[in-house]
Amino acid sequence: MEIELTPLGAYRLMNLPLHHLARTVVDPGEIMGAEWVVGVTERLAAAPHWPHRWQILDAVLTGRLGTGTAPSPAATEAWSLLRERGGGVSLPELALAIGLGRRRIQGLLREHVGLPAQTLSRILRFHRALAAAAADRPPLADLANLAGYHDQSHMHRDFRAFSGRTPQDLVRIMRRTPARHGAGHLQPFNDFGTRGTARRDA
Repeated sequence: MEIELTPLGAYRLMNLPLHHLARTVVDPGEIMGAEWVVGVTERLAAAPHWPHRWQILDAVLTGRLGTGTAPSPAATEAWSLLRERGGGVSLPELALAIGLGRRRIQGLLREHVGLPAQTLSRILRFHRALAAAAADRPPLADLANLAGYHDQSHMHRDFRAFSGRTPQDLVRIMRRTPARHGAGHLQPFNDFGTRGTARRDA
């Protein structure tokens, strides 16, 4: 089973600053508590069918969310603005739109999303390029422009940095296994090759 959380949902569920989890892999028991994880795992294993398992997950995650810390309105606004513009908003623009200083914006994003504004912009632009390639399959030069890159070489550098592959490589993969698009799904490339795997986007 795989559950994908939005950054703000993860912040509330795990109840800790997300920069502690950036660029790392952590066992759920270290955050949620070993007893909580074992208890949920046993309940899921004993469930007779998948609808029952989803009901269990809905109940335990909702209960956990109810005890978490609500995200800062300013962090929520900053993250929403970055997403709406596909990463095409600078830190000074974010600070001006929200009415807070740049350092404060950076601190809020690191706490609530896990990464600074510039890195988030690059990731969102990368996802925007993947989504455009999956939907319309434009030439690479047009894809770079659609996604907000300065030029094709700029796009190539980010693709290499985030995936270890060239844009041509990823476009070929997408044409072979088209991505599924869920509401609010931020990682279209994660869907490739996962057909048949039980998953839920949260």
